[in-house]
Amino acid sequence: MRPALPLLGLTVPAQRKLFRAGYAFSDAPARMQYPIWDHIWRHARTHEAKLQALLFLGTLPRIPERDAFDSFWELTRSWADGIDAWDQSDELSKVYSYLLEAAPGRVHPQLVAWNRDANPWKRRQSIVSLFCYAQLHRKHPPVAKVLPLVRALLDDPERYVQKGVGWTLRETYNVYPERAHRFVLRHAADLHPDAFSAACEKMSAAEKRAVKERRKKRPRGRSRTAGASRTRSRAGA
Repeated sequence: MRPALPLLGLTVPAQRKLFRAGYAFSDAPARMQYPIWDHIWRHARTHEAKLQALLFLGTLPRIPERDAFDSFWELTRSWADGIDAWDQSDELSKVYSYLLEAAPGRVHPQLVAWNRDANPWKRRQSIVSLFCYAQLHRKHPPVAKVLPLVRALLDDPERYVQKGVGWTLRETYNVYPERAHRFVLRHAADLHPDAFSAACEKMSAAEKRAVKERRKKRPRGRSRTAGASRTRSRAGA
C-alpha cells in the first residue's frame, strides 16, 4: 500500500473500536464535527488517524438530506486532494457514489474533471465512484456517462488507476452486461493486465472465451506494461 504517512500497524477492527470509544467532540451534531474531521484529515500524522476521519463519514446517512447536501459535498469533495493510499481512495469512492446517486447533476461534472486530473488518485475516483459496488445502489449512472470516462483511462500509466478501470468495468457489467461486454470485446487488446481480469470477472464462460480470443489477436510484441504504451501530459488537461 505504501501510504505517505507512517503506519501504526492497527488492524481495521482495532481502528473501529477506537472510533466507537469516541472523542471529546463525538456527541456534537455532525455539522459541528465537519471542521474538526476536516482538520484531522488534512493534518493527520499517521495513516490510521486519516482513516478515523473516513470512519466518521461512514456514520452519516448514505444520502444526505437536501439541506445538508451542499455542506457535506463541499467537505468530502476536497478530501480527494489528500488521498495517498488505496484504502482511503476506496472509502471515499463509496461516499462519492452515494452522492452521485443523490445529485448526479452536481457530482458527475466533478468526476469528469477528475478524469483529466494530473493526480492519479483523482483519476481513479473519476471511475470507481461511478458505482463503487453497483449492488449498493437503487439508481445507477447511464452507461453513456460511464464508458467514456473508462475509455479515457485505458492507457493510464498508474497501476491503481488501471485496477480502477477493471473494477469499474466489472461493476458496469453487473448493471449493463451487454454494453460492458461489447466494450471489453472492442478494447480487448487495449486493456492493461491489471484491468483485464477484473473486467471479465462476472462474464459468462462464453463471453470470456470471446474476449480472450480477441485479445490473442493483438499485434505480437505489443506492450501493455503500465506507462509503456504512451506518455500523456495531464496537467491542465
